[in-house]
Amino acid sequence: MPQHSRKKLTTGKKVTLGVGALAASGLAVGLLVTPSATAGGTDAAEALEQSKAAAADASEAKAAAPKTAAPKTRALATGAPEATVLSGVTVDGGNSARVGTTNTQTITVKWTVSGGSKLFGSHASIWRGTDQDAGLEQYMLSEQFQADTDPCSPSGEGTFNCTATFKIDPQSDLTNEDAGAWKIELYAVTDAVTDARTENAKTWYLKRWSRMSNNAAPEPVAKGKTITITGKLERANWDTHKYAGYTQQTVRLQERSLTGSYATTSSHSTGTGSLAGVEKQTRTATADRCFRYKFEGTTTTPPVTATGDCVDVR
Repeated sequence: MPQHSRKKLTTGKKVTLGVGALAASGLAVGLLVTPSATAGGTDAAEALEQSKAAAADASEAKAAAPKTAAPKTRALATGAPEATVLSGVTVDGGNSARVGTTNTQTITVKWTVSGGSKLFGSHASIWRGTDQDAGLEQYMLSEQFQADTDPCSPSGEGTFNCTATFKIDPQSDLTNEDAGAWKIELYAVTDAVTDARTENAKTWYLKRWSRMSNNAAPEPVAKGKTITITGKLERANWDTHKYAGYTQQTVRLQERSLTGSYATTSSHSTGTGSLAGVEKQTRTATADRCFRYKFEGTTTTPPVTATGDCVDVR
């Protein structure tokens, strides 16, 4: 399976302290690196090893750095803060991301590092599988990691806000089995006594982009005649790179008056076979009315609501 990782590191990243950042803020923020990479692809296990090597290099930089005393309210007897803390982890501002069939999608991961006054390195990676030792299916390194740039910047005393972006091309990086639960791996090395590294800072969901068509006909229609509301629920297929009907999924038919709010009037299951993803319902025309279908989403497919279609009843 292709992996979204462009560089192959031989010994991890060579770390130096952030001299410019030190001069500007008095803090050692993040990694400034000397590239030790050549262009080329790498599989999930190799990408994981790159992340481990970078974390090890950050730890080495921490060990080599001069020791300074921390404020007494945050220090142990050694003068160093007690623990590095990771918090505020989000994916695209929430807990999921969606990818279509052709366009490369940028996925943004944000997190906060606190607990130490100096940050020697922090990075995020995204991965899928049961575990990293025996069940690793995908492992992707961020654009910042591959470009040897620091994803974090200081935000107040002993706090760093971090952002990592991941470019995912559905035509080269994904197959349908990649839809569903993924994890975020994070590490952070600060001048605190303990550093932070977790394989699952957050479980999130990579979803196949969905779309819903909707048409109410005929328009206009005579009072007492039949209105037919037809819709089709489709989602991205990462194997064929086309959209296909999503079968046997619950969709809700919603209605409203021309000035009212939509409300669900019935629920139905989308069709199969030649009618894959299709839903068709009828109503008797009594007054001007608007109709739409709504899909609530699954762990592999995001919710989607069709554009309403209003019928003129005469």
